[in-house]
Amino acid sequence: MPGVREIEFNLDVLEDISEYEEYNKFVDTIVKANGEIFVLHVLSNKPMCGYNVIKEIFLKLNVLLSQGNVYPILHSLEEEGILRVEFTKGNMRSKLYFIVPEQREPIQKKIDLFVKAMDDVAHMITTKT
Repeated sequence: MPGVREIEFNLDVLEDISEYEEYNKFVDTIVKANGEIFVLHVLSNKPMCGYNVIKEIFLKLNVLLSQGNVYPILHSLEEEGILRVEFTKGNMRSKLYFIVPEQREPIQKKIDLFVKAMDDVAHMITTKT
């Protein structure tokens, strides 16, 4: 699926642990500044509860988003009609968040634009003038 790419991290590329830490800071900043994109990407793969959204982003990118970051995004997307929410069977506290079918294409376009923007930034930084 095109969109936000999972990090394929190769420790051999980095000189030492300080480079690894610096790298993680960059990824952390990007993910936290663009949390909505990453939440939408995770939910585009399958419906899940907020806790699993947090867990999935952490497992893929090693960035721990707080509940205070993720739940406002989920609630906002629900209010905008982008997500639909259902309670899980037998548990009125746990909600599953689903992308509304009509929103899948606009969401994918948004994710693709984000990826293009990140590619353009990387190209600008790596191109010698």
